[in-house]
Amino acid sequence: MEFLVVVGILIAISVLDDRVRGKKKVPPPTVPQEIPRQRRGAQKGGAFEIPPMRGIPGRIEIGTVDPTEAERALREKWETERRAAEKAAAAHRHAEKQRAVQERRAEMLSAAASPAMQGLPQWTPQTMQQAVVMAEILGKPRALRRFPQR
Repeated sequence: MEFLVVVGILIAISVLDDRVRGKKKVPPPTVPQEIPRQRRGAQKGGAFEIPPMRGIPGRIEIGTVDPTEAERALREKWETERRAAEKAAAAHRHAEKQRAVQERRAEMLSAAASPAMQGLPQWTPQTMQQAVVMAEILGKPRALRRFPQR
C-alpha cells in the first residue's frame, strides 16, 4: 500500500512540475546564408610570368606503374589458376565416380556368380508381372482392404 502512495506522489509531482515550469524554450531556427568566397583572378592582379628554371636536367622520364593494370593482371592470373584448379578437381571427381561405378559393377557380377544367388529367381518383366498377378489372387479380397482403389 505504501508503494502505491509513493508512486501516486511521484506522478502528481511530475504532472504539476510540467504545468508550473511549462515547456523548454527552443531557439528559433537559423536561416542559411551564403558563404562569402573570393573571386579568382580579381584580387591576384591577373596572370604572372613563370621565370626560366636553371640547372635542371634536360629530360626526365619517370616510370610509373598503373595500379589498376597490375591489379587486373594479378586478377587474371588468379582466375586462370582457379579455373585450372577447378578443372583438376572436376577430373578427379569424374575419375572417382568412374572407379566407384567399376567397383559396383564388379561387386554385382561377383555377387551374381556366387552360389547363394544361384538359387534365387531372376527378376525380369515377365516374372514381375507374374508376381503382381499372384499377389492379387493370393492377397486379401478387395472388399476387405482398408483403402479401396476407386
